[in-house]
Amino acid sequence: LEPEQRDDLRSRGVAVEETPIARIAGEAEVELRDGRVLPFAGLFTATRTEPASPLAEAAGCEMSETPMARQILTDETKETSLPGIFACGDVARAPHSVSLAVGDGAWAGAQLHRSLVWPE
Repeated sequence: LEPEQRDDLRSRGVAVEETPIARIAGEAEVELRDGRVLPFAGLFTATRTEPASPLAEAAGCEMSETPMARQILTDETKETSLPGIFACGDVARAPHSVSLAVGDGAWAGAQLHRSLVWPE
């Protein structure tokens, strides 16, 4: 967080805990690296993701850095910066969601098919 954001949250009564998380245990307990355990009624997490394989980057696909992930950059058809190579799901979009990834896969497949049947 930027200092202004931190100050704004604190001025609204929001506790800002800056100790790094060691692990999440049980249903909603957060163990901090200093050993403290903070119990919560529930948690929302937003973890940063990285592609599972270096293949796209090694092939030369343009990548994008976002607060949520390092992602493969695609256009509206899910085609990467390399013609004929498509990417979909969490590796090519945020927010990460199973339903969005499924939709992305269907769209990318349809667009790949279109590119093979009606090449430009």
